[in-house]
Amino acid sequence: MKDNAPFNILLADDDTDDCFLFEKALKEIPIATHLTTVSNGEVLMDYLLKNPMNLPDVLFLDLSMPRKTGYECLIEIKENKKLEAIPIIVFTTSIPSNIG
Repeated sequence: MKDNAPFNILLADDDTDDCFLFEKALKEIPIATHLTTVSNGEVLMDYLLKNPMNLPDVLFLDLSMPRKTGYECLIEIKENKKLEAIPIIVFTTSIPSNIG
């Protein structure tokens, strides 16, 4: 993050309600932020690979996304030397079938 630049956050989540709540929560904190959202794993990887000079300061990654899961994206990111340093916070609102 550059001095005086907003904190660049990338949110990868296919749930529009979760994205809305995330954006609303960001507006409540006293830090300048810039939020970019992507709705599936394929779009996430495409975005990261096509924007190597504008990588996020942090990536919030939903593990349960269509087309390419968050797990698959996490593996690809950590195996890519240009992307591996991105801090990633993983989350999911899905409950595995073996729980509950």
